[in-house]
Amino acid sequence: MPELRTDPITGRQVIIAPERAERPFEHGAPQPAETLDRCPFCAGNEDATPEAVLTVRDEDDPARWRVRIVPNRYPAVSASPEDPRPDSNAGLFHTRPVAGRHEVVIESPDHECRMHQLPLKQFKLVVKAWRDRLRAIRDEGQATHVTLFKNEGAGAGASLEHVHSQILATPFVPPVVEEELAAGARFLDEHGCNAWLEMIDRELEVGSRIIGQSDALVTFCPFASRFPAEMWIVPRRECPDFDSATDDELGILATALKDALERLDRSFPNAACNVVVHTAPFHDDDRKSAMQWHIQITPRMTGIAGYEIGAGAWVNIVAPEDAAVRLRTS
Repeated sequence: MPELRTDPITGRQVIIAPERAERPFEHGAPQPAETLDRCPFCAGNEDATPEAVLTVRDEDDPARWRVRIVPNRYPAVSASPEDPRPDSNAGLFHTRPVAGRHEVVIESPDHECRMHQLPLKQFKLVVKAWRDRLRAIRDEGQATHVTLFKNEGAGAGASLEHVHSQILATPFVPPVVEEELAAGARFLDEHGCNAWLEMIDRELEVGSRIIGQSDALVTFCPFASRFPAEMWIVPRRECPDFDSATDDELGILATALKDALERLDRSFPNAACNVVVHTAPFHDDDRKSAMQWHIQITPRMTGIAGYEIGAGAWVNIVAPEDAAVRLRTS
């Protein structure tokens, strides 16, 4: 029987309806991400991208790079808008220029298509590059918030198959993060403790949704999962900012993230997915104490349809407890 669940952090409601997995599905799988004759992200094709803002060199061969971060050729925001128009407030329709940074993290010089295929050593270089670039953007003092995300597979929005992620720095805090900040603050006021750490404690007590754990991190299928096999990775110490993660924590994170993506691929081969790093806004110490940086892995095996778009609520056809069993045993 379908059941309504409420996310313990945001209050978002999700309907868990396993029976819908049995419905007929007529359309085929999404087409793969585009394969180009000359991949702009492969080693040797550096002239096909803008100049790198961060390059991680090979320790044994400094002439060879391991990770490159470059400006996105098709940015959602611009570092310096060519037409800086003033704010406009015409009744209900308010506009203002939006400046920021939109960058691509090329996660390997080799033409790998899935992040879980990268060696663990390369994984560690990637997550450290994520952290280091966020620190650099923070120190510039122009951005309010950074979202770090990857679209893996055409069904998750990837346009190129070479393994990569993206950094989007904006002068505003995205609504989802605002929602998490507000919900965390309410919980802190009512209960006197951090909602994220309380949630982790309860998940560990229940155990049925846990995928993996260490002294530093917990990987689990959240209670009100929106997508089949959705996973979150959350630190066990209070830590609102991803850019404050230590090198040791990043090494543990790389291991946990690689493990989660490998389990996802074994359980649901070639499933498209989005990976998003949620982190607190920069320079907002008054609010960030109720936040916890975390990673959300959202497989895209089912589409977002009319109810999700029209009602702003979710229907998930796989109970997170069932997904966790499959992921743990894969």
